[in-house]
Amino acid sequence: MGLASELQSVSNHKKVMVDDEQYSAITQWFSIYQGKPAWQRIHKGLPDNTFIDRKMLSLNMGTIAAKKMSSLVFNQKAIITVSPKLGMANQNTSSQDASQSIENKFVQQVLKDNYFYNNFERYLEYMFATGGIVIRLYTDNGKVKIRFATADAFYPITSDANGVSECVVASKFMSDNQNYTLLEWHEETSTDYVVTNEIYKSSTNSSSDLGTKILDWSGLPDSFKNMAPQTVYSKKIYSQPTFIYLKPNLANNLNIESPLGVPIYVNAIDTLRQLDEAYDMLWQEFVKGKRRIVAPTSQLQRGIDKNGKPVWGVDWSEDVFFDYNTLMSNGDGEQQKPTDITLGLRNETIVAGINDLLHFYSSQLGFSSDMFTFDSKQTQVTATAVISENSDTYQTKNSHETLIAEAIENMCQVIVELAHNDPAVAYTGTTMIDTSVNFDDSIAKDRDDNLNYYMKANGNKPVMTQLEAIKRSFGMTDVEAQQMLDQINAESANAEGDITTMLGGNGKDGEG
Repeated sequence: MGLASELQSVSNHKKVMVDDEQYSAITQWFSIYQGKPAWQRIHKGLPDNTFIDRKMLSLNMGTIAAKKMSSLVFNQKAIITVSPKLGMANQNTSSQDASQSIENKFVQQVLKDNYFYNNFERYLEYMFATGGIVIRLYTDNGKVKIRFATADAFYPITSDANGVSECVVASKFMSDNQNYTLLEWHEETSTDYVVTNEIYKSSTNSSSDLGTKILDWSGLPDSFKNMAPQTVYSKKIYSQPTFIYLKPNLANNLNIESPLGVPIYVNAIDTLRQLDEAYDMLWQEFVKGKRRIVAPTSQLQRGIDKNGKPVWGVDWSEDVFFDYNTLMSNGDGEQQKPTDITLGLRNETIVAGINDLLHFYSSQLGFSSDMFTFDSKQTQVTATAVISENSDTYQTKNSHETLIAEAIENMCQVIVELAHNDPAVAYTGTTMIDTSVNFDDSIAKDRDDNLNYYMKANGNKPVMTQLEAIKRSFGMTDVEAQQMLDQINAESANAEGDITTMLGGNGKDGEG
């Protein structure tokens, strides 16, 4: 029985809507990402009744693909900007620069204090590899805190078309040789969002063992001292829960009814195994490329030991000699000679096969087929494809960015609401904000071309206002787009000049 089943037995709470089978799949995805899937264990019997136990060599393409996708969609060049909604701007704030607003400065400091940019890219890698992550926000000692949890710690309770609205986040801790599990129940009533913290202690470190609930918190480790048993967030002042569940923008074709996400390689696991087998074969080709000799058993066996076991004159673990019984065909073993059956190396053929598999694997993940290439000289996989705007890679990148941008917008909204409603937090801005996420599209996107397209897509005539075209092309909020448009208009006016400047003096042709 796994933790999902254990959670079903917890009283005074709603039931989780997933079962242990779904978390068994997450465990498998984690093993692939960590480079230790079950198929990599090789257990082979030998003629002398011994066994070869070894780990298959691996390209770790699950890890490489997740890391590549996370770096494409979000990196240090991404820009998050928060501005008050139009009509809410602080009069003391320059209308020319939304980045100088109280709201943006505060959010940027929160992101900096929580090392958000570094952590988020890393957790996006976990998300693409295992199907999802959860972002949790709260205040502590006058600071807004951002914490992440991986897919195996997230248990949804309620979901609808807008996503997961209630959940449990399970975190494991060890202190003084004791194993603790913290359950954060994020539930809601008709009037409030309620976060309840429960702590369990277990004598084992098994992920499926919840243990016994602790009612008296006085003897708990220091890490739990500042934790409130329950926090209530009124819906009058909070627009959404204080957690955000984020998953890849992929349909869960394993369980259509499940709100949980799936990793980008969920439908390419067989290909991952084939890639590992091919890569292992390549290196075994060199290991086993040494001489291969077949000889009669009678020539390889030296006798029988005192226990009745044959004594061999060769080391079978070297995989060099192969014996055969000449008596089975009425042959005379002493007349036969050992035969060298060594074959030439097939490394070029295997490398070509690996590249074919990589092309197929790339397509399965939504990348362009030439995204990954195995370089036999460097003995590593490289991402060599040029990402054009019309490529599969770029389209997939944009698809994932849609959900990521929405999650960041929700996160920023929760940040300002937590800050505004906690007297200990020094925040004087509004909670009515717009958030823009400007991803690093320089890898493929020509923004000038996009802007021209938006403006003249209908027979060289505008199909939308300049303001809307700027918003779409640059991923800006209304305030930011209006500031850019004002600046463009001002520069255009300065460049053209007025009639007096153009004619000189008093504007009468020919006069001084």
